[in-house]
Amino acid sequence: MTAGLARYLDVASRFQARGAASEPAWVKRVRQQGLAQFERQGLPTTRDEAWKYTPVSPIAEGHFAPVEDVGDTAALAARVEALALPGPRWVFVDGRFVPALSSVEGLPRGVTLQPLADALRDDGARLESELGQRALAEAHPFTALNAALLEDGAVLRLARGALSEVPVQLLFLTRGDAPVLASPRVVVVAEEGSEATLVETYASAGGAGPTFTNAVTEVTLGDNASLHHFRLQAEGDAALHVGGLHVRQGRDSRFASHAFALGAALARNEVHVAFAGEGGDATLNGLYVGRDAQHLDQRTALDHAVPRCSSRELYKGVLDDQSRGTFHGLVRVRKDAQRTDARQQNRNLLLSEKAQADARPQLEILADDVKCAHGAAVGRLDAQALFYLRSRGIPRDEAERLLTYAFARELVEAVPAGALRQRVEGLLARKLPGAARGGVTP
Repeated sequence: MTAGLARYLDVASRFQARGAASEPAWVKRVRQQGLAQFERQGLPTTRDEAWKYTPVSPIAEGHFAPVEDVGDTAALAARVEALALPGPRWVFVDGRFVPALSSVEGLPRGVTLQPLADALRDDGARLESELGQRALAEAHPFTALNAALLEDGAVLRLARGALSEVPVQLLFLTRGDAPVLASPRVVVVAEEGSEATLVETYASAGGAGPTFTNAVTEVTLGDNASLHHFRLQAEGDAALHVGGLHVRQGRDSRFASHAFALGAALARNEVHVAFAGEGGDATLNGLYVGRDAQHLDQRTALDHAVPRCSSRELYKGVLDDQSRGTFHGLVRVRKDAQRTDARQQNRNLLLSEKAQADARPQLEILADDVKCAHGAAVGRLDAQALFYLRSRGIPRDEAERLLTYAFARELVEAVPAGALRQRVEGLLARKLPGAARGGVTP
């Protein structure tokens, strides 16, 4: 057993030991099973194929632990307002839900938002059959660790036919004044015919110290349900981040994921989608922008297990300085999934000689009546376009910014116009060539 694994096992064991006696037995069981799975799998290394390009050593060597009490958070009110979107929002600080900074104003009829801690206590009969069913502890070491530390997060429920026109925002802040381990779990259940937009925002709140966020989101879409999911990861320069999004789609359901990875020293974002009913449609969009020595990993997996489903996937990377970005996308078409239509693209733009991009699109096709394609590309700014702009009197830095934004624009414009797109544009502007160096605070 490595020293890093021993530290995390000790942290999780001490966390479970202080659990409330009144908690349901099944919650304790989920934690215990998560701990056992984490001990069995251990911390991954680059010798593991699935983690070949992810340097986990900063996580393994860190001394991170969850906080019991976040204390006074009043000083964060201005920061929250700067990041908040119109509509209902829930705020978490260092992994803990903070009611005083949160608001459910504008939450429409048929849509309920509940703290995970309350749901674990009061809604156990229903939640027991949902939590851990999409994100399997036995399949992923950090999902297992999240389960071992299960306590805080959110449960979003959409009743049959419910419509939420205003986005629901979950804002996760880390203060960076202590080596905190935040382990939020989000559970989304959308019943038949419902529709909503969910925005998860991960950001820092001023401190420059290292933090570790290990986030898991589980989504269950009923027949003909629709969910637009946005993930904005813009944590500080010393942050470490592992995020997993796990989705099960019912018949004729629609799911769209828009992931923007802009912050953290090391960040890995995974999206797993399983089609469980015919006629499902999934769109996966992602933009990762790195500079300095950032390492940004993107992994996606689409499981076409039933006929007549479609998926579209576009991930783009912009990498400057000595940053490194990786993309691994798997589209699996099972033998009975006839009439599948799946397209996958990954494109990377390198802005310096030392920046690196690794692309591995992958198709596994066992059916014969399908339309599937994939591709990847790594390149630099178009020299002719750059020359043209400079010949028109545009300074080099500004010309590079224009061309880089043009490369990213397709993904930015996939975000509906309004406050959310403005937030994405603001975050992106601070990462483009010529922007002031420093943190990624919007």
